Amino acid sequence: MGRHMLDLVEGLIGRADVTVMCRTGPRARWLFQEAAALGARTVALPSPHDPTYPQVIGDFLSSQSVDVFHGHAGWGWEDPDGLRLARAAGVPAVVITHHLPFLLSRRDKAERLIENTSFAHWRIAVSDGLRDTYIARGVSEEHFITVPNGVRPRQHPPGRAAARTELHLRPEDLVVLCTGRLVHMKGQRYLIEAAALLKPAWPNLRVVILGEGELRRHLEDLVAERGLAGSVHLPGHRGDARMLLDAADVFALPSRAEGMPLALIEAMEAGVPVVATRVIGSTEVVTDGGTGLLVPSQDAGMLAAALAELLGDDEQRALYGAAGRRRYLRDYTVEAMVTRTQAVYDLALDAGS
Repeated sequence: MGRHMLDLVEGLIGRADVTVMCRTGPRARWLFQEAAALGARTVALPSPHDPTYPQVIGDFLSSQSVDVFHGHAGWGWEDPDGLRLARAAGVPAVVITHHLPFLLSRRDKAERLIENTSFAHWRIAVSDGLRDTYIARGVSEEHFITVPNGVRPRQHPPGRAAARTELHLRPEDLVVLCTGRLVHMKGQRYLIEAAALLKPAWPNLRVVILGEGELRRHLEDLVAERGLAGSVHLPGHRGDARMLLDAADVFALPSRAEGMPLALIEAMEAGVPVVATRVIGSTEVVTDGGTGLLVPSQDAGMLAAALAELLGDDEQRALYGAAGRRRYLRDYTVEAMVTRTQAVYDLALDAGS
């Protein structure tokens, strides 16, 4: 979500006076710093549980002439004051982007989420499937539009040999790459189980899982239990993860849930064929049998079968990779995302004028 926001900021700089409001804790400090480097004004927010949180937002809105207030949210935390304060301050266009599906099961939390976000004039969903989950919970279809995520093209990718050297991989290895936080939602355990199924027939298989998170110890233990110490690698978080896509023969995303996965779009931009699970967002990015393969979520056997299909067919991998690259250029560039987002701002401003 942070990278999405920065891409929007960069695309809007020069077209608008942009301010980024966010917390400055260890996990978000990079976003704050990069937004400032892009030329945006920045406002540091305390925790939403801090009693001064609404005051900081309110003070800013009262001191500036704001045309558009754009909030960004996942499923676990929704800004409890920003949208309401912006609406109360008379901001002409109050917009929220939903980045993850509506998965709250507790009625009180679900009702609070809908209440807190009802102050937006327009809602944006990053995928049609995600939008449908909100509509199913009673959110109106009116003024609710899909704007798919976009990513910037890589600058000076290193190439296959250099990327493999960086990851200590051999030229003859068959490499499956996966990127993402090491959390239950991303489903990396199923990729490890798939690797165990593939290892007897593919002794030169190497599965590289880039990322960090709360499940690191659990995943490391699973690798050891399955006897995969030489086949599955967890190098941790890498700031150059997109560049390391050049090392991959196949990109895998075994998620249990998504909104609109940037990781898949990044793999397609790099021309890497993908195997992903049939979850919201991924099913819209990947054309099954066209740019890659889709398999059921939480099914290591089907995941292994799809990976084997691609690992054993150089020509098919090349065809899927090229098709994915074309689809990226058509649908998932940052320029397309910024243009579509600005169109929502214009619709909201026109409605309020």
